[in-house]
Amino acid sequence: MLSESDLALVNALQVWPRAPWSAVAASLGVRSADAVARRWERLSGSGDAWTTAYFAAPANGDCVAFVTVRCLPGTKDEVAAALAHDSCCISVEVTAGAQDLMLTVAAQNLEALNHYLLRRVERIPGLTATTTALVTRFYSEGANWRLHALGASAHAALDPGLDRQQPGTAFTFSALDRRLARLLSENGRASYAELARDAGTSQATARRRTTAMLRSRVLSLRGEVAAPLVGLPVTVTVRGRVAAENVDRVAAGFAGLAPVRMCATVTGEHNLLATVWLPSISAIQQFEQVVARNFPSFVVHDTLVNLRTAKRMGRLLAESGRATGVVPMRAWSVTESHQAAV
Repeated sequence: MLSESDLALVNALQVWPRAPWSAVAASLGVRSADAVARRWERLSGSGDAWTTAYFAAPANGDCVAFVTVRCLPGTKDEVAAALAHDSCCISVEVTAGAQDLMLTVAAQNLEALNHYLLRRVERIPGLTATTTALVTRFYSEGANWRLHALGASAHAALDPGLDRQQPGTAFTFSALDRRLARLLSENGRASYAELARDAGTSQATARRRTTAMLRSRVLSLRGEVAAPLVGLPVTVTVRGRVAAENVDRVAAGFAGLAPVRMCATVTGEHNLLATVWLPSISAIQQFEQVVARNFPSFVVHDTLVNLRTAKRMGRLLAESGRATGVVPMRAWSVTESHQAAV
């Protein structure tokens, strides 16, 4: 388990992953920015916590799908390991329930998604069936989730001051933007000097392009943590259905529940899906009771309990939940081979 001071540090970097160490120290009530930086180096070095970045799918024109997978007995781990090394398969979970695996897949368009599923996923030995649900809208995702270890005044000290534009603002991506995003996915706190060196540009350009992507909300930053180390070892995905006239209200309400990490509306048999982090197995029933009281029009179809997360948003994870490696995220294109995606 992380200490209270480490929880507060992680929370600070959830609020603003690229906050200067001086601002982080001020939010924590600590005098030494260097001491805070050393603590983060320890946490990130051990895989307890990390920062990442990724393109917002709607702004980038990509499509995102949740793909559930069934496998032959004894093959789940092998199938999960194979898929975890695909750049477009951004998250891989081994689940208990009617499905064996749950994947989050990003593709440049529907043709590319179909290409990936048919020519890559469904050819993996041991895999017997897939079901795909396309995301129609995200109401919340991991970048919005908080540990709540800081007070309101501390949050104010971490305001990035980006004067962000409204979602949907037109943005034209360059090859440099994609290189910068890839570097930030590996380390969301990479300095502008590091970004400039590795992307082959100047510091001023690296700063300008990164700031432009963040202002336009086409690039999201996220502070992450190993869930078991914050007392939330149980991850559950709830899938269900709500009448079309109520879906927006119910999904927005779901997104506001404290345990909810991600909430999205999707196509298919279930039109609403939410992922929650919970302290225990018994808390699953308690969460379902809260849902039943607050959203009586929502009918739960199934609950997938995460037995192990092999990969979360590009990070390869150990069974402890700690990060052990990174596979930079990239949406699958119809022209690329499997070798180009790993």
